[in-house]
Amino acid sequence: MFMDLTCPAEVFQVTLPTEEHPAAELTVFNLSGRVIVSAEVTLKLQNARGVDLERVTVLSQALNGRPHSTFRISLPCNPHPGTEGIAVFFEKIRFIDQEEWTRQEGNETEYTPNDLPVSTALTNLKFVAGETAKGFPSQQDGLWVCVCGRPNPDGMSVCARCRQSKETVFALYNRDAVETRISQRERQLDLATRSTREDLARMQRVREAEYREKESRKKRRIRRAVWFAVILAVLAALYFFAGPALRGLLAPDPGPEPELSPETLSAAITTQIGAETP
Repeated sequence: MFMDLTCPAEVFQVTLPTEEHPAAELTVFNLSGRVIVSAEVTLKLQNARGVDLERVTVLSQALNGRPHSTFRISLPCNPHPGTEGIAVFFEKIRFIDQEEWTRQEGNETEYTPNDLPVSTALTNLKFVAGETAKGFPSQQDGLWVCVCGRPNPDGMSVCARCRQSKETVFALYNRDAVETRISQRERQLDLATRSTREDLARMQRVREAEYREKESRKKRRIRRAVWFAVILAVLAALYFFAGPALRGLLAPDPGPEPELSPETLSAAITTQIGAETP
């Protein structure tokens, strides 16, 4: 792939023109530290084999491309039958201070993209380097490709796109460093998982011990209630069935009846007969 590394703007996304919307929509990233106010852009409409079908150059003005930010450019362009893609070239870019960048023929640099396919390696890289990561950094002839996918001249110590230093990128985001970081994370997760399992097991043992203690207390209460009921029943039986006998045994002795003499008995009978005679 070829890229003009001196261009202060980079195309992130292109939307093809249609009959309903006859314009190419560009999402552009301003690599510079100045506001972009206009851009002259050449569009090459291409078929599936990359053959140019039509070439259009459009000047877009009144832009507000903030430094190190994305902005959109809408370029009037009629759709062409068979168009499958668009090659975009910036011819001129004007900044807010009226300075201008102009493309020079033959100033493009060839490089090999480091984009990773959708895979575990890309997922791990994104976990370590962030969602903007595209591939592992690589050193190529006269340039280095950042983890974000941007090629930079060897003389640049900071990536033009993501602003990370070359030293940091190659130290933290190379394949070995990422694999080491992922291994450490997996060990940490294993330790955390093991600790969680142990905590859950300990909590389960505590709950089981509390449940057993609760059931034991419940059984003791039931046994006490049963014994209490039995004792009450025994006492009631003693009261109702053995009570009279006990009361008889406990009553005071009236003593022996007094003996009557013959004279006393005769006088009593006489008194009784006299009382019955009218």
